[in-house]
Amino acid sequence: MTGAHLRGRYPIAVAIALLGLCPNTVVSTSFLPLESRLQQDLGAGRVAVGVVLGLSSAGYAVGAVLAAQRVLRHTARRVFLGGELLFVVASAASALAPDLPVFALGRVLAGLAAGAMLISALPPLVTRFGAARVALSAAIVNVGLFGVSALGPLIGGLVTGGDGWRWLLGATALLGLIGLAVAHDGYEPFDPPEPERPVDVTALLLVVVATVATFLAASLVAGSSVRAPEVWLPFVIGMIALAALLAVEVRRHDALIPVSALTTQLPVTGLIVAMVGGACFVATAELLQTQLMTGRSAAQAALLFWPAPVGAALASVAFWRLFATRWVPVLVDVGLVALAGGVVLLLTDSSTPAAVLPAVLLLGIGAGATVSPGLFLIGLGMPSQQLGRAFALVQLLRSMATYAVAPIVVAVAPGHDGFLAMAVVAAAGLIAALAVPALSGARLRAPDIEAWLAGDKALPSPPTGTHVRPGVDATAEDDAEPLLPERLRRH
Repeated sequence: MTGAHLRGRYPIAVAIALLGLCPNTVVSTSFLPLESRLQQDLGAGRVAVGVVLGLSSAGYAVGAVLAAQRVLRHTARRVFLGGELLFVVASAASALAPDLPVFALGRVLAGLAAGAMLISALPPLVTRFGAARVALSAAIVNVGLFGVSALGPLIGGLVTGGDGWRWLLGATALLGLIGLAVAHDGYEPFDPPEPERPVDVTALLLVVVATVATFLAASLVAGSSVRAPEVWLPFVIGMIALAALLAVEVRRHDALIPVSALTTQLPVTGLIVAMVGGACFVATAELLQTQLMTGRSAAQAALLFWPAPVGAALASVAFWRLFATRWVPVLVDVGLVALAGGVVLLLTDSSTPAAVLPAVLLLGIGAGATVSPGLFLIGLGMPSQQLGRAFALVQLLRSMATYAVAPIVVAVAPGHDGFLAMAVVAAAGLIAALAVPALSGARLRAPDIEAWLAGDKALPSPPTGTHVRPGVDATAEDDAEPLLPERLRRH
C-alpha cells in the first residue's frame, strides 16, 4: 500500500509525528558529555559550543511560532514537508561539519525545522481522528514532545568515543529522511484555515529577539558571570521583548498567539507545570551528569540514566489511561512530587547507584507526567482550533525555562547547591499548581472530548484567582468535586 492509499490513516499520522519530533528531542539532551569532543573536533572553545547549542534551542522555539503563522495560510502538509527536508539537510551538515560555523548553521536550522514540525504534526494527530483516539494521541505526543528527552543523557554518554557525535547526528538525519518519505506519501493535505490572514510581523520579530537574546545570555554564563554585561544585557533585552510580545498580542482581536485565552486557570496551571517540569528535569539531569562524570567515564555515568526513559514511559501510559478522566490535574501534581522526590534523593546522595537509580526513575516519571500533560491542560481549556497557536507560545516559554535555565544552574550553582535550587523550584511549582486551581474555583471533572473537537472547550477554565478577585465569578459548576477541600480553598 503506497501513495495516496496511506493518507489519512492513523498509524501513518503517528509515524509522521514521532519521526518528526523524536530525533531532535533526544539530541537536545544528549550533548553535555559530547561537548569536550565537539570542542576538539571543531576547534572551538567551551563557550562557543555552548552558544551554538543554546541558539539551536532558540531556533526550536522560533520555528514553532513561525509554523503557527504558516499553517494558518498554507497547508500543514507543506509546512511539515518543508520542515522535515530542512531538518535532514541541516542534521547532515552538522554531522559532516569541518568547523564550528557549519556545525552552528546546521544545529540552528535543525532546531528551527523541529519547531515547525511540532506545530504541523501534533495538532492534526490529536484533533483529526475522532474522540476515541484523542487519549492515545495525547500519550504518543507525550513521548515525542518531551518524554524521549529522558533518553538523551543515556545516548549521549554512550557515543562519546571517536566520532560518536557525528554518527548520532547522522542517525537523526537518516530518521528525518525516513520521516520525509513517510510524510510525502502519508500526510493528508487539508485546506489552511485562514489563507488570507496577514502575517503578524511584529509578533514574529519580538519572538526572534526574545528567544535569541535569552538563550545567548544563558549560554554565555559558562564563560563569565551573571553580573557581566554580556550576560545580563541580552537577558534584559530578551525579557523586554517577551513582555512586549505578550502586551501586543493580548490587545489584538486577531492575534497570532491567543494570549487572552491563555490567562484563565487551566492554561495558567498547565504552563506552570510544563515550565517547571522541563526546567527541573533538564537542569537536574545536567547537574547529575556533571557530577557522575567526575571519577567515571561518560559511558559509565550514562548507564546510570537507564531508569529515566522507563519512568517517562510509565508516566505516558498513566497519562493515556487517565486522559479521559478527571484525574489529569492530579497526575501533573504527582509528576511534580516525583521531580521533587528525585532531587531530594540526590541531595542526600548523588554518587552511589543505590541512590542515583531510584532518583533517576523519579525524574523520568516527573518529566513524563508534567511537560506534555501540562500542555494538554492548556489545550483542553481552550477550543481545539487554537491548539497549534497556543502550543507555539507555550513551547516558546517552556523552551526558555527548560533549555535556558539548565546552563545557568550548572554554571552558577553546581553540585549540592544546584540540586537544592531545583528542589525549591519543584516544590514552588507544586504549590502553585495546587494554589492556582484552588483559588480559581476549579473542580475535578472529566473532559468533554466530543465538544472540544467540535470547537468548544473540553473543560471549563474559570478566571485565574477568582476567589481573591472581588466581582469575578468562576465558571466552574458546583456539582463537581473540588481540587482541594473547601476549608483549604478559603485559606
